[in-house]
Amino acid sequence: MRKSNCYIFLILIFCFEPLLAEQTSGFCAISEEEKGREVLAIFPGTAFLCIPASSLKSRIWLDAWVPNRFLYDGLRLIEKAKIYNHSFKQIGRVSMSFNPMQIMEVKDSLTHIIISGFLPKGCIDYSAVPEIDLSNLLDKAENNERFTFFENFIKKYEFIPTIENNNYTSYLIKEPEFVQQILTPRILMVFYKTELIAIFHTQPIRVKKYDSIEMGSQYKMIYNSKFSEHTKQEMVSIYKSKLHDF
Repeated sequence: MRKSNCYIFLILIFCFEPLLAEQTSGFCAISEEEKGREVLAIFPGTAFLCIPASSLKSRIWLDAWVPNRFLYDGLRLIEKAKIYNHSFKQIGRVSMSFNPMQIMEVKDSLTHIIISGFLPKGCIDYSAVPEIDLSNLLDKAENNERFTFFENFIKKYEFIPTIENNNYTSYLIKEPEFVQQILTPRILMVFYKTELIAIFHTQPIRVKKYDSIEMGSQYKMIYNSKFSEHTKQEMVSIYKSKLHDF
């Protein structure tokens, strides 16, 4: 790629937030279908989003950029195409031509794409799974833990912060919903002022000192029972509707 094109790319990447959760533990291969052909090789430490697909595989959502010359008719990734992350670091190479799940936008000589595929669970680096990290934290947590106790974890996975009613602050990471091809909440941590009041989650989290309940949907909730019923009801009224709005 010419230097001028690289310069334009580096400007563009700051317009997009990286999507972080899992990452690869080594060199891995992605297939189009759960039992289909391998179409993409990805490098160690590549970040992606995923949901469990079976006991052996996860379905992943990979956010990437590709030089336009590697897209046939602007739609299909050609064999040997190189793909890059938001920092313009190469994260993979196409081994067999295929279509990305989404073409997001074209900017100068680059195209922003979303790749969907299936990855063996053995390729996931389990030191970078948010539910595992959060479970380990909750094993050590007291009932009155505050934001500072979770701060490094929240920074590691780049949770998105939102303030509600001046009293509540939430931190969100998302997961893929492949039918509608959108991202929906995966973990939503809610703090009342600086104290943890609840965690909404879709994938299993281990908890000891906090209470855990089902919500009658895909979400479960871990909550701090020390808060008054009024405060808990106020919190649920704010966030339960927000979860359903995604």
